[in-house]
Amino acid sequence: MQKKAGLLEMIVMFFPLLGFWLVLSPKVTMESIAIGFVVCWTILIYSRDILLRKEEMPLYSMKKLVIFFTYIPVLIIEIFKSGIYVAKIVLSPSLPVKPHFVKKKLSFKNDFIKVLYGNSITLTPGTLTVDIKENEFIIHALTDGVAEGLEDSPMEQYAKKMEE
Repeated sequence: MQKKAGLLEMIVMFFPLLGFWLVLSPKVTMESIAIGFVVCWTILIYSRDILLRKEEMPLYSMKKLVIFFTYIPVLIIEIFKSGIYVAKIVLSPSLPVKPHFVKKKLSFKNDFIKVLYGNSITLTPGTLTVDIKENEFIIHALTDGVAEGLEDSPMEQYAKKMEE
């Protein structure tokens, strides 16, 4: 039987939710803050078994949270580099496109990390995560060069660090 989330975990999750609520609010008033407080707390009460399990959410440790925030710029750089590469391919008169599927075996145990890595691949131009089965990712690559870039990529290294 899994343990229910404690008050500390709920408070830690409450403030980002409330912050998101305030960002989406057209006007920040005492009324919108009070409604946001009630809505965010209600969301946490009803979804604490889903959102707040430490084994499923590795970012609850400070070390892994720091790794995640250093991962974001790496992901943005990879998206930018891939975007330039794909633009060169598409704008090339010979159009050297060779679309194919690649199967990549990875040993991620955590579902959150699998989804994070799969979505990172999909965000990167020229690649698309089609399916994840157990520890096998099926990825559509636009060219051989894009497929080769998946091997030991910085995104994969960061995902492995977050799972440690």
